[in-house]
Amino acid sequence: MQIFFTGIILLVLLILTQSIFDPTFVFKEINYLLQPYDLRGIVKGVIYLSTYTLTIVTFFVIIGIRSVKLFILFLFIIFILYIMDFFVQLLGVRHGFSMNEYALSMNEAGNIKNLLTYIYEVMYAALLSLLFISIIYFIRKKIYKVRFSTGILPIILIPTSLVYLAASNVSSINLSSYTALSKIPAIAAEYKIKSRAITDRLLDEKIIPTKAAKFNNIVWIIDESITGSFLSINGYVKDTTPYLNSLLKDTDKVSNFGTVNSISNCSAESNLFLRIGMNPNLNLDFKKVGYELPTIFQYAKRAGYTTWLFDSQASKDNLQNYLTLYDKEDIDHFETLDSNVIPKNRDKAFLDKYTTIVNKKNKNNKNFIVVVKFGAHWPYLLAYDNDYSPFTPAMETSLGGMDMEHKERQINTYLNTIVYSTDLYLKKLMSKIDLSDTVMFYTSDHGQNILETDSIKRTHCNTETIVKNEVSVPLLVFQDNAKTLFPADENLFYSQIQIFPTTLSLLGYEGDIVEKYGKTLSDGFLKSNERKYFQLFADKVKVYQ
Repeated sequence: MQIFFTGIILLVLLILTQSIFDPTFVFKEINYLLQPYDLRGIVKGVIYLSTYTLTIVTFFVIIGIRSVKLFILFLFIIFILYIMDFFVQLLGVRHGFSMNEYALSMNEAGNIKNLLTYIYEVMYAALLSLLFISIIYFIRKKIYKVRFSTGILPIILIPTSLVYLAASNVSSINLSSYTALSKIPAIAAEYKIKSRAITDRLLDEKIIPTKAAKFNNIVWIIDESITGSFLSINGYVKDTTPYLNSLLKDTDKVSNFGTVNSISNCSAESNLFLRIGMNPNLNLDFKKVGYELPTIFQYAKRAGYTTWLFDSQASKDNLQNYLTLYDKEDIDHFETLDSNVIPKNRDKAFLDKYTTIVNKKNKNNKNFIVVVKFGAHWPYLLAYDNDYSPFTPAMETSLGGMDMEHKERQINTYLNTIVYSTDLYLKKLMSKIDLSDTVMFYTSDHGQNILETDSIKRTHCNTETIVKNEVSVPLLVFQDNAKTLFPADENLFYSQIQIFPTTLSLLGYEGDIVEKYGKTLSDGFLKSNERKYFQLFADKVKVYQ
């Protein structure tokens, strides 16, 4: 009887904590999988229900383990795992921790101190997790008296293994739909397994440029967290880009393609997709080819260019944004910064280096340069010089403040970061760089959601509900004759994915090699197709307009 009673208590507890803002989440998931379109729907639903219920076994073993020390150790592990899961839920992601969050945490491991922005959410998550393990402790002390020897511990691996197999082999079943104690170890295992599967990318030896390159230097500047619709050159009501406004008006050195769709709303995915030219036109399964498609660095080297990557975000000698050791082999010069370089100075640290490379007049030394900026990375207050704050009131501390009460201050702080990271940075860059034989693309990895809904506090990388600003970024092209060579038609709209085929064309490639990656910036998209095109990157996801 106590086994049955304990099982019911555990099942109710797990269902309630699976999604603290939607206690019916598990039932909705079962109902979704059980849709009777064919027998597979019934099978999927049964597999999910049975594997979810089986996760109770892990708790039975932990609660009943005879060793008090081992029980306390497992209780601590549960405490940490549920803090992670509750924290993600408190940010507005109702399914909790998932592969998306795990990859993000691996990518941002060096910036863990930035969680201070969400200090209250971390504290609430810790309190909820403490309450959760307190109930587990109470069940052991007062309800479930059965005790096991340590020899039974391997049994706890069975539910997690079955959860992993179910999510890996049955479409529509997601690891994120299970309890934190089962899903997080399974997610870590899946991430590790996928990482091991990475192989060298191959660029067919038959693929070669058939025309002379159009510029001696090609530069990509990939900023961080810059929302295109927040730039005054794109119609924002506050003057966030006074320098760019004047540059557009008085010279031909910049062509503005406006606010465009980013290829993803996550940093790692955007940087990877930009490097490999991933886009719907390829009609490929990313899971199969994401680590196989050749990178832009390979195409550039094949065209006789020296390749450079300046990463202002990564800590010294670290790889991020899914950059692999194989990818690094095609980058002649890869530079990162020591962690003691503070956020607001990280972008400036590389500016002189790559402008010096560009300004060297050597026709026999062509350069392809990618600059990954630190940009407007949250917490925004740390990303700009606070002595220059044209927009007030702004946040006075990075501690907390991600709530509707502080929305105006958060937005003003973000706008100050845009002025500093985009307008003033480009102003300084343009004063140093020679664009006579250089073309420079400027965009961002993704935009930002700054409390646009009261239920989503995370600024980007949301999966269930994507706020449109998360996938809205700027796209500018700089060259002495940019407006002539790269005209932007206001009757068309453009996308970030066009940077890759445009660059291939500039490197001297043509025909099918370029066309398979889609349209270049010389061709836009009809505005009547904008919504359809946008949804290609937000399939089955509600998008706020």
